[in-house]
Amino acid sequence: MKKLLKIFMILFLGVMVLHAQDNKQITDKAQKVSVRLQQKLLLTDAQTAKIKSLIIDNFSQIKENKTAAFETKVVSLLTDKQKDKFTIVKKEWLQSLQAH
Repeated sequence: MKKLLKIFMILFLGVMVLHAQDNKQITDKAQKVSVRLQQKLLLTDAQTAKIKSLIIDNFSQIKENKTAAFETKVVSLLTDKQKDKFTIVKKEWLQSLQAH
């Protein structure tokens, strides 16, 4: 029974480490692409932080190319001028989100 418990604990810790690495990669990617969008659209720091949070929260849908709801949320954070610019850069920016 003790061996089984030790094996379980080792497996559990291994899964936790892998999960933590995945979360860090998602956070790093979200930071990178949100800053890129900030530069292109002249976003405020608050807008950039909200978009980064949206990316992290919706990452699985983004990876599956289910971006309609995500795009709507992003657009809701933008000014009219930023919305016009976003229309131009949206396709390239979304592709950068989906790339590894």
